[in-house]
Amino acid sequence: MPDAISPLANRRLALTLASSKLGFNVHAGFLDGLLREAGLAPGHIGAASSGSYVGGLYAAGLSIEEIRVILSKKEMLHSFFEWKSFLRGLGMTFNLPFQTGLISGKKVLSHLKKKIGNLQIEDCQSANLSLSVTNLTTGSAQIIKKGPLAEFIVASCSVPVLLQPQNIAGNLYCDGAVTDSSPFHHFLDSQEIECILVHVVRHDDQETIHRGPLTIAKVFGHSHQIITDRFLDLTLECATLKGKKVIVLTSVVPRYRWLHPGAPAILFEAGRQTVRNNRNVLKEIAASI
Repeated sequence: MPDAISPLANRRLALTLASSKLGFNVHAGFLDGLLREAGLAPGHIGAASSGSYVGGLYAAGLSIEEIRVILSKKEMLHSFFEWKSFLRGLGMTFNLPFQTGLISGKKVLSHLKKKIGNLQIEDCQSANLSLSVTNLTTGSAQIIKKGPLAEFIVASCSVPVLLQPQNIAGNLYCDGAVTDSSPFHHFLDSQEIECILVHVVRHDDQETIHRGPLTIAKVFGHSHQIITDRFLDLTLECATLKGKKVIVLTSVVPRYRWLHPGAPAILFEAGRQTVRNNRNVLKEIAASI
């Protein structure tokens, strides 16, 4: 697999696109800035959840402009809506069998396949791709490096309750962010990789102490963020022990609804601005690898 990737990709640089709440456009903007402004093309990409969507499209060979168009069009949004969601919600309320998510994911998969076809992960040529998923059948966190790309992108994005677990070759998979929202631990033992760049997306209201009334969504959101931050800290400690250079860059963005006018462009630019704000750090990386 490594011999198949583009010679323009730097095999000594790995990029992790962390899980983020609908941070598709922010990741895309960051990747655009990394390629065009910093002149860094990662040879390896690890991704979870929305990061898998963007990282998967890029690794498949789509240009950033093509990815930006896909993310900004209503077709992508519509792929996450199904008329049966209301009925599934009722079934979930009563804990009925097989009612495990509001969205089946079939439309999401169909939309993706129109863009990347039946490409296999191991055949990606822009970068070596690895996707974080949670295997509910075996009860384990997994990093997927081989298999059907579109199917595993949807699996990595399958947030519990929102999307049903995806059945791939007899195994049920859900959101990679459940078990590994910033997947780079598998890069730590690589002799080829010298530097790992992790892009994290946070909302501006996560930067302050929460004192207002809580909703069930906020309880789940805050709890997941606490777990995510702790796991990231532990993995960074592990990287230090192994002597691996890891740099975390964070984009802090407003919390927009998906249909907010102009949101895709604003969020894309926020990701790109993160690259500009860290120009000196990225110059050092470019000079050292």
